[in-house]
Amino acid sequence: MWYSKHSGFMPQKKHRNRGMKHMRFIRHRLTAAVLGCAAAVSCNGMLPFTQTGEFSADAAAQIIFSNNACTVFEDGSPFKGADISSVISLEQSGVVFRDAQGNPKDIFATLKEYGVNTIRVRIWNDPTHSQSGATYGGGACDVERAVEIAARCAAVGLKLMPDFHYSDFWADPAKQKAPKAWEGYSHAQKQQAIYDFTADTLARLEATGVEIPMVQVGNETTGGMCGTLLSDYDWSAEGWQLVTDLYNAGASAVRNFNADTLVALHFTNPEKAGNYEYYAKMLSQCHADYDVFATSYYPYWHGTMENLSSVLNTVAQSYDKMVMVAETSWIYTTENPDQFANTISGDGDLGEYVSYAVSTQGQADCLRDVFTAVQSVENGKGIGVFYWEPAWLPVGTEYNSNLQKWEQYGSGWASQASQEYDPDGKYYGGSAVDNQALFDADGVPLESLSVFNEVRGDRVAEDPHNLLVNPGFDRQNGWTDAPEGWELHGTADGHFDVRQEDVKNGSCALHWYADTPFRDSSVQTQHQAQQNGRYTFTVQLQGDALSSYTVEIAVNNTVTDTVSGSLTGWNNWQSVSAAADAREGDTVTIRLIINGEAGSYGSADACTLYYSQPAETTVTTEETHTPPLHLNGDVNCDGLVKIDDVILLNRFLAEDNSIAVSHQGLINADSDGDGDVKGNDATHILRMLAGLKQEKKGKSPEEFVGIL
Repeated sequence: MWYSKHSGFMPQKKHRNRGMKHMRFIRHRLTAAVLGCAAAVSCNGMLPFTQTGEFSADAAAQIIFSNNACTVFEDGSPFKGADISSVISLEQSGVVFRDAQGNPKDIFATLKEYGVNTIRVRIWNDPTHSQSGATYGGGACDVERAVEIAARCAAVGLKLMPDFHYSDFWADPAKQKAPKAWEGYSHAQKQQAIYDFTADTLARLEATGVEIPMVQVGNETTGGMCGTLLSDYDWSAEGWQLVTDLYNAGASAVRNFNADTLVALHFTNPEKAGNYEYYAKMLSQCHADYDVFATSYYPYWHGTMENLSSVLNTVAQSYDKMVMVAETSWIYTTENPDQFANTISGDGDLGEYVSYAVSTQGQADCLRDVFTAVQSVENGKGIGVFYWEPAWLPVGTEYNSNLQKWEQYGSGWASQASQEYDPDGKYYGGSAVDNQALFDADGVPLESLSVFNEVRGDRVAEDPHNLLVNPGFDRQNGWTDAPEGWELHGTADGHFDVRQEDVKNGSCALHWYADTPFRDSSVQTQHQAQQNGRYTFTVQLQGDALSSYTVEIAVNNTVTDTVSGSLTGWNNWQSVSAAADAREGDTVTIRLIINGEAGSYGSADACTLYYSQPAETTVTTEETHTPPLHLNGDVNCDGLVKIDDVILLNRFLAEDNSIAVSHQGLINADSDGDGDVKGNDATHILRMLAGLKQEKKGKSPEEFVGIL
C-alpha cells in the first residue's frame, strides 16, 4: 500500500468522533420462491456492482470462479488472500485476536475458518537502523519474521505468497530504494543479489512446511524497482530493459525453486487510461518472465469497478496473462482508537469513484465487488484478491503508551529509526489503516470477513478413495429431488432438494428450507463393502440454529453409530462423522436426518465414505467388537492422514466449539506417542506429511501408513 503519492506519511493528529457505529449484518432468508430466482455468479456474467449500504443479497448468493486458469486449489477457487505482515509485531504489542464470541483464538485459524486460503507477507532485506539496530517499524518484516508467519500458516493449512520489496523499507510508486547493503552495486551485481536473496529466502520459508504457490517479485513497481527508476531513463526502452532484468533475476530464482510456482509482478494506478496496456506491452517487448499481472485497487483512488475489470481483461486477453488484485480495502468506521491519523479518516477522503457505506456492510459490499470484478475477466484469467492488512489493529488507546510499543516492536506504520533510510519516516507513528481492518478494535472478526467464504470455485476434484457415488450432489448440476446415488425423503413442505445454493464445493448441495416446522427429512445412500474393515462417513453441514441433524450408519440394516447435533449459523460448516465395522458383502447404509423449526434452513455437501484396514482382530459374525484402527495422525478418523487432520487438531486445541474430535481421534492425535495431546502433535503430523524424520517419545506409535 502507498500513501506518499497523496499526502506522504501523516503526522499524529486527532479527529472528531462522529459517533458512527458500524452496522451489524442481518441475514434474511427469503421464501422458497424468491430463493429459486437467486443465481450464483458465473464467469460469463458479471454481477451488477453493489454500491449500496444495504445488505445486497440473500445468504445463498455466492461468487463462483468457473474454469479458473489457476489450478492451485483443487476446487478451482481463486486466491482468497490476506496480507497480515504486521501480525507478529501486533501480538508482541499486546493485541489479542479473538473468535466471534470474543474468546482468544489464533488469527491464522480464524482466517482459515472464514475462507481465507493464502497469506501474503511483505519481505524487506534489513529493516533496522545501521547503528542502533532499532526496527524501522511497519511490522518489522524481515526474513525471520516471514519465516515465523510461514510456520503458522503451515500449522493451519494456509498457503503463503511472499512479497519481495527488494528494499529495507516500504517500496511503492514513490519509493523504490535499494537495500543499504546493495548501495553502489552495478546492474549485474544487483541482479545477482536479487537472485540470491530470493532463492535463499524461499528455501528458508519452504523449510517450515508451508506451500508457496505464488511469489511476488517487487511491490507496486509502477516506476521501477530496487533503485533502478524508469524516470531516470525518461521511461525509455533502455530503462524498461534494465528494470525487466531485475524482474527476471527474481523470477529465475522462483523458477529454480519450483517450476510450478507462479511469478507475479505488481503495479498500481489502474484508473489512468492506457497505463496497464502500456506496462504489459513494455514487459512483453523486454521479455519479462512472469505469469500474473497484479494490481493494487483502493476504491478511494483507483477508479470504478467496471474500469478495473476492463483493464485487467485487456491485459489478460492481449498478453495471455493471469491477473489479480494484490491489495484492496475499505473502511468500516471513522473512529480512531490509537490516536494516530488514518489514511482515510472521513467522508471527504472516500473519493468520487464508488459510494459504499462507511460500515461493516459497506466493507463487505466492496470486497464482494472486487472479487466479482476479477471473476468477470474472460477465460478464467482472473485468479484472486488479497485484502491488505485486515488485522492491523490499534495496540491501545493512549498515545504515549502506544508510541512506546510502536517504537519497541515495530507495530506502527514507521518508527523514528526509519528516518535513517526513508526521510518520510519523520512522520513515524501507529496504524494508519485500523479503520479498514476486518476485525474490530478488540480483535473480534467483523461480519465482512465472512465474504471470503462466499467465494469459491466449481471444480470437483476426483477422490479415488471416496466410495460414494455423487458425493457432492453435483451430477445433475441443478435442481432435483432425485440426485443420482441418493434417496431423498422430504417433509420440508416441498423444499428439501438439491440446488445451487449454500455450496461447500462443486456446484450443488442438498438444501432445506421451510416456513413451517418439519421433522425427519432424510437422505440416504448405500455401499456394498468390498473388504473387511472400517467405513467412515463424513458430511459437511451448515445452517441456522433452528436446524438439527442426525447422522446414522448401519450395517445390514442394524444401526451401529449415530451422531446428533445442531447447526450454528449460515456458512459455519461443521464436519460430522460416523463409522462402522463391516465385512465383505455387507450393506453399509448411510442416512442423514434433518429436523427444523419454522424458517430454518441449511445445506449438506462434500460427503465422503472412506475405507480403512482393520486392526489385528478381523470382523467376524460373532459378537466381538473390532478394535478401532489406530492410524497415527488421523484426527478426523477418515482413514487418511492429511493437512485436514492438522487443521482439526489445531481447532480442537484452540477450544473451537464448532468442531468435535472423537475418542479414537484423540488417540490418533497423540502422534508423538507421549500420552498427551498438544501443539507438538500438530507439528509432528506436519513433519510426517513432509517426510521428515521424527524423534519419538515414550511408547513408539504405530508406523505411519496414511495415504497422502
